[in-house]
Amino acid sequence: MTKFNTYTIYARFFPCIISALPLFVLWFFLSDNIQLKELGAYLLGLKFYGGITLSIIFLYFYAQVLRITSKVIEKKLFQNKSGFPTTYLMTYADNTISKSYKDKFRQLVKKQFDIDLLNESEEAADITEARKRLNEATQSIRLKIKKGYLVLEQNIWYGFMRNVIGGAVYSIIFCIMNIILGSIWYKNPILIISSIILLIVYAIVLLLHKQILIQNAEAYAKQLIAEFMT
Repeated sequence: MTKFNTYTIYARFFPCIISALPLFVLWFFLSDNIQLKELGAYLLGLKFYGGITLSIIFLYFYAQVLRITSKVIEKKLFQNKSGFPTTYLMTYADNTISKSYKDKFRQLVKKQFDIDLLNESEEAADITEARKRLNEATQSIRLKIKKGYLVLEQNIWYGFMRNVIGGAVYSIIFCIMNIILGSIWYKNPILIISSIILLIVYAIVLLLHKQILIQNAEAYAKQLIAEFMT
């Protein structure tokens, strides 16, 4: 039987299920057709090597689609902010963290990984190089602190929210599809109303995606840096 780690289950599969809620709602109404219900149960219950079912394969595939979509949204957002929080929070141009803390951070990075991060004057002269070196240091820090409990917890929560946002793009499409089917084909007010409610929820998530991503990404970055410093 396939085994998945904690991050995969909570940060990838759970958002996948949340995103697929409109499909579950639609399936409830489709299941009135006995033949269609039996066909769906048969297909989803098909087992392959290792006892993996078609439903698990679909879930895994859809989770990857959400991951790619959320990564695109994430990249676009943080490119506009000059990098991920682990980078911009540790630049001297950002005032979130004190300069003395950033100085100590650079000293520890030099000691632990032999990476020379630019000081304040050097950074001001070449901010692009400063960010590149911070990115390199971050990769080493992640490998060192990857088993930290609080870091893992923050990383899972950030991954969960990021993938929920990516899934909201498709969920909105599913909801619109349900509303159209409910109005034209099924003429079922319950399908329409439930789909409208879900549509509003997903639309709010997508509308607030910048605030949600930045808040959770910065929380993860601060915890990663704090555990490294201790």
